[in-house]
Amino acid sequence: MKKNDFNIKMLDPENCAMCGMCTNYCPTYKISKNESESPRGRISIIEGLNKGELKPTASALKHLNSCTMCLACESICPAQVNFYDLMVQARDKYFHKQKLIFKIKSLLLSIFFTKNIFRIFIKKIFNILIKVRLDKAKIGIFKNLQYIKTNTKKRINFKTYDTNRKNIGIFTGCATDIFQESVSRDCIDILNRNNINAEILKNIKCCGSLDFHNGRKTMGLKNYHDTVSKFNTNKYKKIIGYASGCSAFLMSNKNYEDATSYILNILTKSNANFKTSYLKVCIHKPCTTRLANINFENLIQILKMVPELSVSIFDDKYCCGAGAQNLLHNKNNSLEIINPKISFLDKNNIDIILTYNVGCSLNFISAINTNNLENVKVMHPISFLNDRLI
Repeated sequence: MKKNDFNIKMLDPENCAMCGMCTNYCPTYKISKNESESPRGRISIIEGLNKGELKPTASALKHLNSCTMCLACESICPAQVNFYDLMVQARDKYFHKQKLIFKIKSLLLSIFFTKNIFRIFIKKIFNILIKVRLDKAKIGIFKNLQYIKTNTKKRINFKTYDTNRKNIGIFTGCATDIFQESVSRDCIDILNRNNINAEILKNIKCCGSLDFHNGRKTMGLKNYHDTVSKFNTNKYKKIIGYASGCSAFLMSNKNYEDATSYILNILTKSNANFKTSYLKVCIHKPCTTRLANINFENLIQILKMVPELSVSIFDDKYCCGAGAQNLLHNKNNSLEIINPKISFLDKNNIDIILTYNVGCSLNFISAINTNNLENVKVMHPISFLNDRLI
């Protein structure tokens, strides 16, 4: 969440100078070379819609839907156009004009991920699929289910020494609670090793970003306020969450911090020791890194402490393509945007791709399946580091 003030008037797209500096940084323009798929093209469409010069047809709205909201354009804009708020407000204003299939997908995603009864059901189905190893059937994402839940080692029960200290609360989020449940336990392991009490927060459904970024702003804000109201208690010294997309949305709350950032600081102070690992890893930097306040260089330095580990970063600086639910609504775009990264993994014989955002993880898995890179695993950096701690 970029702004603390949610009652912002519709911004003026005319602030854009149409200089075009943003186009070379936009992942969707890079693959299409279509001006309507560039930031200034989208701003022109928003302006036309707001002035009534354009009708909110499916052909006009598809260009707003395809934006990954990586905000590379905003970071380079000399006029400092607030592209994030423009996109959020436009998607909200014209959601009722979206295609029926778009609205159905968005609503189902919200229902299944934010309603506890449905989320518990999906989680149980997901765990069953892993146990019966449906990944062997090579059906879509099931082919690589084990890549998400890689950390299946027996948990160690570490003793804590100061039971009077306030706990660290771990916010699992909605999608991460299903697909990356083991990461929360890895957080607890690392914190316990360092004499820090931690526990998983219960009965918190969603940070609100799913709905907020997909055109259902009111519902997104409701979920956001419901969530942060549970953060602001005296029970917890700090709340941490391990999906950078959630963290970017929740960082305005003073009691919250991204788990990757928090864990990296703990490991740096503790002078952690790691097992020798003859592996090649590549670190992905999600677009939400900056807003989630994650020190990417710190992650690189910690990984370089692992003996014999070969650490790479992508030559391609573009978004992976998963952002703003493009993996759901524009899968072909997502795969095309991520292709240079997949080529890098293949060319450099990478064993493990590390990324701290669940949407990015799912997009990498989808692309790995499509390109038959069966030996490449996808892991959260917290899980990878915990597996290698001595």
